[in-house]
Amino acid sequence: MKLQILGLPFIIAAFSLTTLASCHRNQPAAVVERDVVGLPPIKETKGKITTEIWEFRLKTRSLYNASKFDELEALAAQIRADRTRFGNGSWKISQFYESLACRPDEPESMWQLHERIHENWDAAKPRSITAYVAHAEFFIDYAWHARGGGYSKTVTKEGWRLFAERLAKARELLEKSTDFEPKCPVWWRVCMTLAKGQGWSRDDFEKLFQDAKAFEPQFWGYDVAKAEYLLPRWYGQPGEWEYTLTLEIDKPKGLGLETYSRVVSALSGYYKNIFRESHASWPQTRDGFELMRQRYPASLEILSEYCQFACLADDRGLARKLFDELGGQMIAGTWGGQKDFRHYRNWAYSP
Repeated sequence: MKLQILGLPFIIAAFSLTTLASCHRNQPAAVVERDVVGLPPIKETKGKITTEIWEFRLKTRSLYNASKFDELEALAAQIRADRTRFGNGSWKISQFYESLACRPDEPESMWQLHERIHENWDAAKPRSITAYVAHAEFFIDYAWHARGGGYSKTVTKEGWRLFAERLAKARELLEKSTDFEPKCPVWWRVCMTLAKGQGWSRDDFEKLFQDAKAFEPQFWGYDVAKAEYLLPRWYGQPGEWEYTLTLEIDKPKGLGLETYSRVVSALSGYYKNIFRESHASWPQTRDGFELMRQRYPASLEILSEYCQFACLADDRGLARKLFDELGGQMIAGTWGGQKDFRHYRNWAYSP
């Protein structure tokens, strides 16, 4: 879930999350609930790893705002070379680029300021993969800012012109940096976002995806990008992204079912209840979360979202077990607020 914090579009967990209370069949209308007797009080909290990501992103953004390009380059080079991840499995290099973004609701003057920063960065570091990837991603965001997020019929003629023009600038930057060294895993992910916007053919997108996975098979952002490309609202057919995702589970050097759960989580925002409205598998999602809990045992975010998805899947027994582990700790960015957390916890403990 994206949270607007201090002028930054923060993604503070490893996943894209959705509010649940409106999409469970047991949700009563306009009822003020009380906690089931004997349960611990609800305590809004921030996970330790969430706080660590917050601090990293604030540091990165402050360097960007001050145009400290040498320090930005050094930071990106280090985390890219080390393949560093946070304790929830989130790649630091992804968080690095995401911390630079301009909020969609910023005025045009702020977008123009960002454009000047990127131009200055390119000029100062003309062979920098970091600068070019950041600039390309900026133009993609800027293109969508002009287009808007509505249906195509709502887009103005000028919106379409700017959308195409800015995507073309992003493509030019990505093509110019193809042979830059070192390679950056985010280059492919940004290129996939461009491909979706420009409507690349299925063959061209698949080649891009396979090249990306060959470079970094554990970078699960590629799988999220492919699944989004294959959504029926874009270029896929019903059930296609779900089936295609299963083909990646046993690929060598990959993350196995963790990737499956990552993608289901990321795409859940497109549905009220992803397990009822798509062919996503709860058993495979569950097993992926179990794997993630082994790999990232300190992540309160993963535990919280695992519990959330157990509720969506009507797995009451598992949800109760996970609520026991949470002990009343609630991450607002996951649950949407105490009302939703309380409702689902009461449901889990009801007879």
